[in-house]
Amino acid sequence: MPAAPAVFTGREDEVAELLGALDPGVGGGSESVVISAVAGLGGVGKTALALWLAHEARGRGWFSGGALFVDLRGYDEVPVTADQAVLALLRALGVGDADLPPTADEQYARYRGELSSREPVLIVLDNASDPGQIAPLLPGEGGGHRVLVTSREVQDSLPVRQFRVDGLSPDASRELVDRSLRRYDPGDRRVADEPEAVRQLAKLCGHLPLALLIVSALLRRRRLRPVSTLVGELRAAEDRVRALRAKGVDQYGKELNLRPVFDVMYARLEPELARVFRLLGQAPGDSVGLWVAGTLTSLEAERLEPLLDELAAVSLLTPFSGGERWVMHDLVRVYARLVAVEDPGVHEEVAEARRRLLAFYLQLLVSAKAHIEEIPEAAPQNHFDTRELALAWLDSERTGLLEIAHWTDGEDDGRQPHSLLIALHLDSYLSFRRAFDDWATVTKAAYEDALRVHNSWAEAEASSAHGRALYHLRRFEEAETAQRRALRLSEDSDDAKREARAWNQIGLTLRALGRYDDAIDAHTRSARITAEIGLVQQTSIIRMNLGAVLGDVGRSEEALDIFEEALAIHMELRDKRGETAARDGLGIALLRLGRHEEAVTAFVHVLGLCAESGDWHHRATVWNRVGQAWSELGVHDEALGAHNRALKWFVFFRDHLEEARTWASISTVLLQLDYTEEALSARRQALDLIREFGAEHEIAAVLDIHP
Repeated sequence: MPAAPAVFTGREDEVAELLGALDPGVGGGSESVVISAVAGLGGVGKTALALWLAHEARGRGWFSGGALFVDLRGYDEVPVTADQAVLALLRALGVGDADLPPTADEQYARYRGELSSREPVLIVLDNASDPGQIAPLLPGEGGGHRVLVTSREVQDSLPVRQFRVDGLSPDASRELVDRSLRRYDPGDRRVADEPEAVRQLAKLCGHLPLALLIVSALLRRRRLRPVSTLVGELRAAEDRVRALRAKGVDQYGKELNLRPVFDVMYARLEPELARVFRLLGQAPGDSVGLWVAGTLTSLEAERLEPLLDELAAVSLLTPFSGGERWVMHDLVRVYARLVAVEDPGVHEEVAEARRRLLAFYLQLLVSAKAHIEEIPEAAPQNHFDTRELALAWLDSERTGLLEIAHWTDGEDDGRQPHSLLIALHLDSYLSFRRAFDDWATVTKAAYEDALRVHNSWAEAEASSAHGRALYHLRRFEEAETAQRRALRLSEDSDDAKREARAWNQIGLTLRALGRYDDAIDAHTRSARITAEIGLVQQTSIIRMNLGAVLGDVGRSEEALDIFEEALAIHMELRDKRGETAARDGLGIALLRLGRHEEAVTAFVHVLGLCAESGDWHHRATVWNRVGQAWSELGVHDEALGAHNRALKWFVFFRDHLEEARTWASISTVLLQLDYTEEALSARRQALDLIREFGAEHEIAAVLDIHP
């Protein structure tokens, strides 16, 4: 038995489960021989796990009959055969060459006979690639023998208990690198000194133990260089898999080189399976569903699913979510894409698959966007029965959609049209999920790519969307710059509808900047343009934005008139979103006019509409307004309850500014209830949140809460 791994960490769950399977005392002797198989991707640390378990089991005194180990070298050019392995096992059992039977069948019989007469023996068959290497080496009978097999492939043809091993956790990955460095040099503090760089390094290694051991060896050789240097090199590498190599061998004499491990796994695939593997590697995101897999491969589900099962059986995919989605390890995906690049014979096949996928994503995204905006009839094709199904699809494909929005066409270094459209159609979803950072990143890239392909329409759309994202991130000066760029582009193209939209967005930003007169002018311009071209619904929405600014400057009666008019229009149009905005604005105007009971009635309607649409963030905002109205009415306990409802939602959404505002409102109510200490504590909580998240300029606004 080789030594236990010098550096071993994590795997607590796997160790516990496998030790339970190896324990000879489990089962009361009902099974004389128990066989366990550990499968996983090459480099995932199966051998280290098996040897750790073997030494732990021996240390517990479980296998008084001994422990046997054979490396079957199943993925070498010339694997060890069972006939060769049995000779080594017989010698380990004390059978000398002179006593070896002459034929293979007799040697296997002698091997089983030796085991049958012994106390429990642990047999580790490492690195098997074929059941034919394993089956002849299994004990026939005996008291409590255990067999532990490791392989990159599941052993479903044998009577084994199958386990699967995946990459390490981020914490265990960090610990593995740290132990590797400090074992070599106890004074090496790079992991402690560069926690973020180590986190990035582990992620670039896909938390794969072999890759982590390789980078540890590289760091030991570069003792005086920071971890961040190696992170930069791996990020810049054209072939990250090939870059993960170091001189020398590991503790067990295995080469510290990842690419050959993957090359062997790929070479063993049959042609159709290799094709599916290459094409699945093109899938964006960290997992792939059946729809996407079918689009990439042009295979029907009945033909595709067995192939996906085969790739999972050889550890190149991992099924999850009830078998509806599959994960390809990050480094395996990098490898699959490189294989496709390196083989000219598959270039057109891959390009066509990517074109199909772009068209597929765009078609479904257009339909999903229409559902989010509650106008499903606006989509050319409706792929979802309900808004909830559309959101569920978007949530499941979110990572992939964000990645595919950055795809570019290698031939002209410009974004493919579908990819650009995908970036622009993500706005409603990312806004609904309040993923404003993602939205800003995607729209910035969309604008840059629109410039590159000289598409002025896309420039205007991307600038407008980028401005909206920046507005929600409260980066108002940058938002205004993007919005005025969208305005110029719209004016240049004589596009009145987009010009009106740009003026409206500029008005919202100017209001946030406190430039109320300019905001009133911008909204007035916008409403005039939409009215001239007959857009009744849009005009009403813009006038509601105008009403909000008028309320800010004390013209609440004018604001009230605007919101009452808007409410009538949107109810007639059966526009729930417009009705929600109108009732909300109406409530705010009534609150400012001191008509508190009427304000509460308006807000209660809004709460119901928000629940109906699933807009829980807006609902939380309205609960705050209800709390303010109740506070004015002297119903302080109810007001406190309303603010606490809002607080829970803002904590859930991680909206720290609104959380701070809510704490300030709670402080006001607590003061009214004569809970002075609690009120001061709530006010400190509001200030601490603002300062923690870098919004010092909001202090005055938060401490002077108004609707």
